[in-house]
Amino acid sequence: MSALEPIAGIDLARYAELCAKMANCGGDLEICVSIAAENGVDRATWETAMNGWNARMYDPKFAAEVALAYMPLYQAALARYGGPPATATLDDYLEMLAMINTDLRGDIKRPVPFEPMYERFGIDAPKWSQISTAWVEKLGKDPQLGKEFGDRFIARIKELDEAYLRQVGA
Repeated sequence: MSALEPIAGIDLARYAELCAKMANCGGDLEICVSIAAENGVDRATWETAMNGWNARMYDPKFAAEVALAYMPLYQAALARYGGPPATATLDDYLEMLAMINTDLRGDIKRPVPFEPMYERFGIDAPKWSQISTAWVEKLGKDPQLGKEFGDRFIARIKELDEAYLRQVGA
């Protein structure tokens, strides 16, 4: 099986399109199923495709290939169907990124790192994807800004880790 082989007849481009159309449904399966139906995809097909593509994105054997192929498709679909892209200041992006990349994020006593960040900044996964993609592109085009950001990023992660260790008394 190829990592990019369609699932239930839904190829990755179609999956990205449907996900973009569902970007503002808050993860509500019933709303997603309704949007899928409006786009000619029945519930069983949508659930099979959704679960299958998500499984591939988390399977170490396929994740990198699927994610690399999916992100440009999804970003293009969001631009077409998702309304205005989400934005964040550089300082907010730095904080978002640091919150999900602390060295201690694997500690099972800590919450899953994305949810607290989403809550704090009032965003969800599709909006995070838009913000992150825009900043990665901008930082990649400006080496000086990228270096300054990298230095600030490392310092902020250290601050977050130290604060967490103080909090738990380690």
